[in-house]
Amino acid sequence: MAPMTQETTVAQYTPEDLAERLGQYAPTPEQSVVISSPLEPRLVVAGAGSGKTATMSDRVVWLVANGLVAPDQVLGVTFTRKAAGELAHRINRKLDLLTETGIEIEGAEEAPARASVSTYHSYAHTLVRDHGMRIGLEPDTGMIGEAQSYQMVARLVRAYEGDLGFADAASSTIVRGVIKLAADCAEHLVEPEDVEEFLTRAHDAGASLPYSEKQVEGSHAKVASILGMLRLRRVMSHLVADYRAAKDEAGVMDYGDLVRYAARIASEVDAVGEIERSRFRVVLLDEFQDTSHAQLELFRGLYGHHGHPVTAVGDPNQSIYGFRGASAGQLFAFPGQFPVPDPDGGARPAPVSYLTTAWRNSLNVLAAANTVADPLRSEPVNGIEVKPLAPSPVAGDGEVRVSWLPDSEQEAAAVVEALKDAADEDLPVAERRTRAVLCRTRRQFEPLMEALDTAGVPYEVLGLSGLLSIPEVADVIAVLQVISDPRRSDHLMRILTGPRWRIGTADLMVLQERASALARNRRRAEPDTGAGTGEDEDATNQDTSPEEESEAASLVEALDWLPEPGWTSGAGRSFSAEGRRRLERLAAELRSLSGQTGLELPALIRLVEKTLGLDVEVLARPGVTGVAARRHLDAFLDAARDFSHGAEEGSSTDLTAFLAWLEAAEERENGLGITGVEPRHDAVQLLTAHASKGLEWDVVAVPGMVDGQFPGTTFDTWTAHGSGHLPWDLRGDRQSLPHWSRDWATQQDWAGHAVGWWLKHQEAYPDSYRDRAAEHHLQEERRLAYVAFTRARTLLLVSGSHWRGSNKTPAEPSVFLAELAERAGTPEVTRGTWTEPEEAGEANPFAGRKLTAWWPFDPLDGPVVRVMHPEAPDDEDRATLLPPRARARRRALETAADWVRQADPLEVVDGGATDLARQAQWVLDRAAPVNHRGAAVELPSHISASTFVEMADDPEALARQLRRPMPRPPAHAARRGTAFHSWVEDHFGSTGMLDFEDAEDSADHWVEDALDLEPMKQGFLASRWADRVPVVVEPPVETTVGGVTLRGRIDAVFREGGSSDAFDDPQARWELVDWKTGAVPRGRDLEVKSLQLAVYRLAWSRLHGIPLQNISASFVYVAHGVEKSMHDLAGEEELERILADAIRPAGS
Repeated sequence: MAPMTQETTVAQYTPEDLAERLGQYAPTPEQSVVISSPLEPRLVVAGAGSGKTATMSDRVVWLVANGLVAPDQVLGVTFTRKAAGELAHRINRKLDLLTETGIEIEGAEEAPARASVSTYHSYAHTLVRDHGMRIGLEPDTGMIGEAQSYQMVARLVRAYEGDLGFADAASSTIVRGVIKLAADCAEHLVEPEDVEEFLTRAHDAGASLPYSEKQVEGSHAKVASILGMLRLRRVMSHLVADYRAAKDEAGVMDYGDLVRYAARIASEVDAVGEIERSRFRVVLLDEFQDTSHAQLELFRGLYGHHGHPVTAVGDPNQSIYGFRGASAGQLFAFPGQFPVPDPDGGARPAPVSYLTTAWRNSLNVLAAANTVADPLRSEPVNGIEVKPLAPSPVAGDGEVRVSWLPDSEQEAAAVVEALKDAADEDLPVAERRTRAVLCRTRRQFEPLMEALDTAGVPYEVLGLSGLLSIPEVADVIAVLQVISDPRRSDHLMRILTGPRWRIGTADLMVLQERASALARNRRRAEPDTGAGTGEDEDATNQDTSPEEESEAASLVEALDWLPEPGWTSGAGRSFSAEGRRRLERLAAELRSLSGQTGLELPALIRLVEKTLGLDVEVLARPGVTGVAARRHLDAFLDAARDFSHGAEEGSSTDLTAFLAWLEAAEERENGLGITGVEPRHDAVQLLTAHASKGLEWDVVAVPGMVDGQFPGTTFDTWTAHGSGHLPWDLRGDRQSLPHWSRDWATQQDWAGHAVGWWLKHQEAYPDSYRDRAAEHHLQEERRLAYVAFTRARTLLLVSGSHWRGSNKTPAEPSVFLAELAERAGTPEVTRGTWTEPEEAGEANPFAGRKLTAWWPFDPLDGPVVRVMHPEAPDDEDRATLLPPRARARRRALETAADWVRQADPLEVVDGGATDLARQAQWVLDRAAPVNHRGAAVELPSHISASTFVEMADDPEALARQLRRPMPRPPAHAARRGTAFHSWVEDHFGSTGMLDFEDAEDSADHWVEDALDLEPMKQGFLASRWADRVPVVVEPPVETTVGGVTLRGRIDAVFREGGSSDAFDDPQARWELVDWKTGAVPRGRDLEVKSLQLAVYRLAWSRLHGIPLQNISASFVYVAHGVEKSMHDLAGEEELERILADAIRPAGS
């Protein structure tokens, strides 16, 4: 097919003409160039907030209006479902408006003009589904999600017959490493056999070098460690090959395979490229800086060699996902990979355009972002310049405030005070400024949460890690880790030192000595082949330090193999009688739980809860009752159920796989954007800087800007032990990455150049791999700071502190903070509190101020904590702190115990010891009046919208359920509804609403036949909703009514009219839809059920400041083809009245 040009076509309408017809602002000159550019490949470098989505949609409108393409000949591709939905909505809404202006659109007379918008993974899925047979894929090859991937790999790790004794890594770590390496191989189109060969060469080269005894003392274990890393990674690459073979045998593929297969089809089957180029005459690739090598090859294979009009849009300064395969180098490579054919048969690089007007940020916020990004623009790459952003003509001044506080506690308080001042509390909630705190790591959250609590500022912590750190959830995970893997001494320590067992320091020391003794005995039984070979060597050889010996010991093993009574360690210590008794009981308990690991995951977690007494413990907490007390445990159970639902049919869920998934999910959350999040007007949102990409707030605080934290000094390289990173030498973007030179004279030089362990000797390794990797890391951190700064519209707070925690060494301001501080006093930057070193003191007050307490302590009293000041040794100058909550808890529990002792014994009906008699007595007890049992019902502070409907329908029944919660058996109808909702999500994903993470939920296609989804699917496809593009699918919402927070998820939200940039545009009309798979209700039943939509409508109104009259809501009963548009939905006052009426009977 000849390359398309527009030279023979006269453009009837200019971008400015169309903007006037559509009633929108005229494009900037830069936007106009992009919108009306020739039909040829083009790279658009678009800075943060520069209007790239609007420009891409206007580009489509211009092409269609001028008759250059039909709407269905346009393909838009982006990463997230949210971004795809926004782009699709803008394009299709403008095409509708275009038709209303009288401009004819090709094909619009037959059906509404629609462009195709997809996510990268959804497009790859369609390609593999339609053309997989061309490369030998069977048509029934199924998709597996994360759960099945982790279980499959966990089985392979357990079945591995090779030696893993050298690997100081937990099983879950190896599983995660294999999953990571498999994904890397897929993203970079590398065969695992090639990885294994590369690692073998690297290992053998290092092992063959001489070990110099004259060099750095104590480096033997370090050399052995990197040799061990190469061996372990080699084993992982072998397991990756086994994983691929297992998937082939099972006839399945994962999402890494999806992109790999799609890239193969694009490069190997020319006919597919011809089909796609004829189908989509114009292609728009969004967020191109986040694409992987495989995605680049996919689109290059289809469209790159033919001068096809592919427009790639991206910002190299926002390339922050290098750890998952993305690279700014991908964007710079585009012009050469998608050349423009010349008439003489040659080709030239694709032209480059720029969008440099920032429409989001105020003047001073933008100046700060440009300042931190300036070093990234040092010189053009491949002739491509990255220009600084310019303010919009309507930008206000805004404010950037830099602060340097004496210590981290005062910094947290200052950040919270500034956020509180910015709250606009006198305004209605919908008109208040949105606020967020962006942290480099989650470790920064705790002091900020304490400061927010102290100040009484509502806040929301976004993401899974918040749940995993909740004490009762952490206790469950600790037990699961210990019964799964004997290496997890770290988790056993939590159990040993917790309030239940309270093992003292003396007994802990003896247990550690026992573990070390077992480790020494184990080493004596192993062969020692000497230093330097790396094959059978242990990092605890010759010059093993006590610290390294301690790391090799396992407390879990020591607990399982307690010595005979009277045993004495090498240091002459023995267990106390009480300590040994508790350890024996704990060991027996853990053995019992270990024997139950074959249970279904939710059942195992319930058993652990019961064994630990957590189900009772959470209910005994003051101030919380019932459902509210269990909310964190229930949320964790939900996560386990979600994981289990992805398991293979008929198989139990693998515990090792689940724990590996939890660890990977936490790591991924720290690095990737969080889906389904909307800025809130009523609370401060805490999240990581990585997770903030794609979001924006009025006020943003970026605390902890100190050297060593942001930018951090620790960073991942592929040489990190236990990780599953693909060697950088094999990555598709290796030209832009540093490399480890392995041509050295000794093993110390070879290993030291790789990882630079012994930093005091680093001058011996100039320009080492570690140095160059550190420079690369600093660039990534700078891009991350740029992303964080550009999230703020009007106020940016950047701060750090002289003293961090209890560190004895003072911190230095981050290079990013220092660059802004240099401008303090100018109109661009306001200097807040700035503490000079002499003002902060010569010593950290938190290091000098020692907190002492007797330990273990009585959990009912809490610890008696004393604050010790060295400069004031007199006892009367030492403050004693006793948490009042602990005292109150002891009093409450002692009172409750007295009530139990004084209570009259219940009369027992003499019905015999039969099951029937016991069941009859249980029914009588359950039916007894509340005042006879003393079990008054208290409504939880948070309930779901469906629970609210149940309460309005039958408050007495809900009261009974709250009073004595009973498990509800799994219903076929409920699973049918869940499966249908997943299918609807997949349907919207096929038109551009499905991203990678969401796609995993749609892997269970095998359930559709069993659950008879076909009638519902056909009913949905015949409805008016099937061809519409929702703004968002399943957004979580919550709102407070009468002091009770109501929560839920709206199935889909649609918008008609108004500006797609503004939720509160009065011209916009919103439709909330809830899919129903059951029977159509009538009369009062329908009226009661409509309360669910009333709650959703009120929550959506408050969340986005939308008038209630602009929001409608409907039930769609898909199996019957019936839509119930609910009119006269209850408003706020009526919902409060309904709640009050329902609470009286429920709590009586």
